[in-house]
Amino acid sequence: MSVGGVRTTTLEREVTITREVGRNVKAGYVYIGPAKDYGWSYSHDQGRRWADSRIRGVESVYIEGVSDADVKGAMKSLIEVEGVDLVVGTSFGYMDPMAELAAEYPEKYFVHINGFRAGALGNAPENMSVADINTYQIYYLEGLAAGAITSTGAVGVVATFPVPVINRLVNSFILGARYAYKKKTGKEIKARIVWLNSWFDPVKARDAVISLIDTIDADVISSSEDSPTALQVAEEYTTQKGRRTWCFSHYTDMTRFGPSSHLTGHIVNWGVLYLEFYKMILSGTWQSVDIWSKLGDFTASRWAKPPEQSTLGKPEGPVYMAPLNPVIPEETQLLIKKRYEEMKEGLFEPISSEGNMDEPIRDTKGNEIIGNGERADRTMLMNMDWIVEYASET
Repeated sequence: MSVGGVRTTTLEREVTITREVGRNVKAGYVYIGPAKDYGWSYSHDQGRRWADSRIRGVESVYIEGVSDADVKGAMKSLIEVEGVDLVVGTSFGYMDPMAELAAEYPEKYFVHINGFRAGALGNAPENMSVADINTYQIYYLEGLAAGAITSTGAVGVVATFPVPVINRLVNSFILGARYAYKKKTGKEIKARIVWLNSWFDPVKARDAVISLIDTIDADVISSSEDSPTALQVAEEYTTQKGRRTWCFSHYTDMTRFGPSSHLTGHIVNWGVLYLEFYKMILSGTWQSVDIWSKLGDFTASRWAKPPEQSTLGKPEGPVYMAPLNPVIPEETQLLIKKRYEEMKEGLFEPISSEGNMDEPIRDTKGNEIIGNGERADRTMLMNMDWIVEYASET
């Protein structure tokens, strides 16, 4: 178990802010994976550093690689040994143990990432909040890029667990790919999903990418596994095996892991949300909240701009899109920018009949889930337990 910290000279801890501050709030973070996985946990650690550096009176520590089964003890050690005031848990499986600790330590503050329990929701103590950053909208835009660029008509998806947060990503990507490919060719996209049943497993992710390339001739890969493995394998096929393969950034800018194969991607800044909780605690204005952040949130202006003036590719708010590779056709780039701007203002929902060429959306069993003129609402998005009909699964 490794611990990170603030303004200390011991080797086991690391500096997270550079200026002297008076200690008013100490935050403790718990990560499901390694702080340097370059994906999920890495993005949280970068967000922690970002938030710490932008406000006086805060210092933070972290514990990495904590399983769901061990999280209660890890959080207790942050409270009782490190003396933290705020506990942040970054795995869905941390939710119930955190709620128990929130009741046990009413003088402390707790923030759970991507769950559904909080005082604001009436199913946890008032000192517990929940927050999430949604990337499914950008997965649709990545799908548009994939459908426009594929030469084989086959795209592969490396997915972690079949849970609502991942199902949203998978469905959005495949709907976007289907839209662009059918618009281009009049044919249906071929999409296959490989489930890893793991959040972080570079070995399994590598095998999954190779199987998708070799079995269905996928030349575009989407991955939600918390490492740059998928992009690295795409780069190997492109530069060493003579098979042009494309992939995306996942949570952080991963371009350097596959410069010849990087199409675009989604980038998040958890620090934008963490800063809000720091402010509440420091100012004595804490209230339990349920933050479900999407494109356009926490930005100076969320009004949709014309595609030619889009801010796509520039850091803004908690979630934004990496620059588009110029290989993406100009017509598709303009569509991606148009949808990006519309989603910031809430004008377009990717999981909708509009996002599916004005056709109903059905699941793999043929059940109609979304009818003509309809779109997914938050209840459907939060409880998504189905996969769109255009995909096969392994």
